[in-house]
Order: sequence, then structure tokens, then C-alpha cells
Amino acid sequence: MDRSSSLRLVVALIGAGALWSGQALAQNSGDTAKAHRLRAMQQQLDALKSQLATLKQNQQDMPAEPSTDNASTSDQASAASAADQNKPKPTLTLGGAFTAGYKLKPDMKNQRSGGDAVAGITAFNVHGTDGKLSYGAEYRWSPTAFADNSVLRYGWAAYDFGEHSQIKGGMFYVPFGNLKFGYQSFWGNLTYFAGFTDNQAAGLGYKYENGPWRFDVDAFKNDDLQQHSLYGSNPFDGYQQINGGNMRLAYTFNKGSDHSVQVSTAVRGGQLQVGEIERDYGTRWAATAAVDAALGPWTLQGQYVDYRYNIPAGRSYNGNALPTDSITMENYGFGYQMPASGQIFAANVARTFQIGWGALDSIQLYDNYAYLMTGGDGQFSSALPGSAPNPTGDIQFNAAGADFSFGILQVWADVLTGKNAAMTFDGPNDGSWNTRYNLQMGIYFSGDLVKN
Repeated sequence: MDRSSSLRLVVALIGAGALWSGQALAQNSGDTAKAHRLRAMQQQLDALKSQLATLKQNQQDMPAEPSTDNASTSDQASAASAADQNKPKPTLTLGGAFTAGYKLKPDMKNQRSGGDAVAGITAFNVHGTDGKLSYGAEYRWSPTAFADNSVLRYGWAAYDFGEHSQIKGGMFYVPFGNLKFGYQSFWGNLTYFAGFTDNQAAGLGYKYENGPWRFDVDAFKNDDLQQHSLYGSNPFDGYQQINGGNMRLAYTFNKGSDHSVQVSTAVRGGQLQVGEIERDYGTRWAATAAVDAALGPWTLQGQYVDYRYNIPAGRSYNGNALPTDSITMENYGFGYQMPASGQIFAANVARTFQIGWGALDSIQLYDNYAYLMTGGDGQFSSALPGSAPNPTGDIQFNAAGADFSFGILQVWADVLTGKNAAMTFDGPNDGSWNTRYNLQMGIYFSGDLVKN
């Protein structure tokens, strides 16, 4: 029965009710001749009530039909609006840094002046997400720290696909050894100056991460985007890493807890452009095994690196012959020599103390030590090309100190000691132990411009 039939039935029912009421009045007035008609009308009224009850039951049992009226359209719009609200919104975070420091070096000029106070860096960075897309970039300026005054530290974009996979492009951290830094001191450690931790390169990378497992495979075109100064340490002035690749596999025990241990292994390699002729290519490779243990307030890290740069003989740059037993590296645009082959043994230990005294939140004490065993015949020419050769043996470097955390303000006090460690800017390669002191202040800040 449709809606119009229902309406007619209701009208009939109302009319029958009215007639029954009239008959009841007539009966009350003594009109007994109409009693039989009254009973007939009552029976008709009962039949109509029964039909109405049947109609209501049938309508409840019938499936609902799609509605096209204004109310249903409004409901659909509300549902769409709710779906939009549940969709992750884009995020945008802006940050930066400013550092300044004091240095006391082993050279006589610096000691006589009582050391030097120097400007550090000014940095600006941006990070954000938009659905499955994420991105980040940081640019740094310094009148003293960089040879070229400014540098792009990193700049990348990444896309998440599937449940565990990500692809990334741009200039980003090379997943090799302990991530993200692999040291605690402000100055860095020997593996940093050798280019095997806290290092960046330009290319494409794929990351698979599922539970405790992480796997990275990367292809890098070069290590500098044609910049002369870099935040990380890479070959320089006559040498450049090109057309390379990297693979890393890591497993984290007790991931997500405050007592976790990550073990990893990685390999990397590729071509090495040497000298001033583009077709003069050498090769390079490196392998590492690393462990990173976060045990409550304690941090324990270890890394072993075996590496080699195969440098063709008879090459030159800027009129200077290039040695085959050493390679020119740079950090912040300042060059130094390191062995062309060797093995590095590095160990870090740190202990964090939660303080809560006024503005002081915590203090971290640390010691970062590394030993570079020179390959070949146990010596390398540690003088820059064009200078008199300086045969040098194995290298040792230790950075001990404390990091005081005052919220956005960080203060480091480092004691830097090395033997044949000119590559860490810690005195000459003279076979003796040399010490320098570094006091550094840094303000690091960030804020959400757009957030979920």
C-alpha cells in the first residue's frame, strides 16, 4: 500500500470514529432503533483499525528507498565534511639555530692571546608533511665557520607508500653506521671527519622499516651538489665522489623501550673523480658494522669501518701532483689529508643526568674515542698537495666533555686530544699528543606554523 492509500485509510478511520461518536450520542438519548446500526459501525471501525495496523507493519518490513530530498543531501554533505576532518592535515615547522664559541688551541699565537671568541653559525630550517609526502631543508650561514660563508646542509622530499616503505630524493643523510650523528661532542669524532658518520649526499633513497627491521638502499650522483663547502666531510680539491651507492641493514632489540640496542651493517662504493681531467676516475668502497645501545641514562656506541680510495697515479690538480696514499678531504670548506685506506675503531660512552635546577634541565657527560689504523705500509703523506711531504703514522683522537641543556640553549665544554690528528684540526701531525679546548653555545629553536 502506497502513501496515498495510507492517507485514505486514515481519513476513513477518522470518519468512522466521528460517526461512531454520533451514534453513541443518539443511543444515549434513547434512540434504540439505531442500536443495530451502531454495532455495525463498530464492527466496521474495528476492521479499519486492523487494516491500519497491518499497513504499519508492512511499511516497517519494506526496505528503505534512496531519498533525494533536501534532508538526505544535507546528511551526505555532513558525512563528507566529517571525512575531510578525519583526513590528516598538512604540517609545517620552522626552526633555526645560532652558535658562538671560544677556542684555545695548542699553537703559540692562540695561547698567548688567551684563546679566541668566534662567531659560529646561523641556521634556518623547514620541515613539513602533507598526507604521505614529507620534506625538510636546512641552510646555514657563517662568516668564520664556512670557507664559502654559506651551505645547504640538506634538502629532501620523501613519499610513503605501502605500510612500511618510503622513497626519498634530494640531499640527505647517508644511512651508514650509527644514525643520526654517531657521536655526542659538539666537535664530532674521528669517523665524522673521515666521512663515515653524520654525512650527506645527493641522490635517491629507498627505506623499508617494519618492526625492529630497517633496510636502506640508495643511489647517489654526488656528495656536494657542486658546493665548495659542506656540513659533512667529503673528498675535496681534486677529488669528488660520484655515481655511488649505499646499502644498510639494521635490527633493533626492544625497539620503543628505554633499553634498546640497534646493530647494523652497511656497505658503500662508487667512482672517484680525480684530478682535472673528467675521465680520470678512481674507485672507492667502505664497509662498516655498528652498535648503538640506549640503556636508560646511558648511551654506548661502537663502529668499525674498513675503507679504501683507489687513486690513479700521475694525476694533478691546480698544478700540484696528487698522492696515491692519501686523499684531500674537507669539513666546512677547510681541507686536510687523511689516509687513502685504513681501518677505524670508534667507541662512545655517555651518561645523562636529569637536573631540574632552575633553567638547567640536564647534563650529559661523554667520551668519544677513535683509532685510525693507516693502511698501506702504515704511513701516509699528511701534507696537502703542493706542500712538502710529511710521512705520518696511525691517528688517534678523543673528545671528552659535557653538554649542559637549558631548554633551547645548549652549552658544550670539550677537551679535544689527538695524536697525528690534524684532520680533526687538533694540532700538527708530529707524532705527539696535542690538546685544544672548545666552549660552545648554541640556541636551537623550532615552532609549528601549521599543525594537525
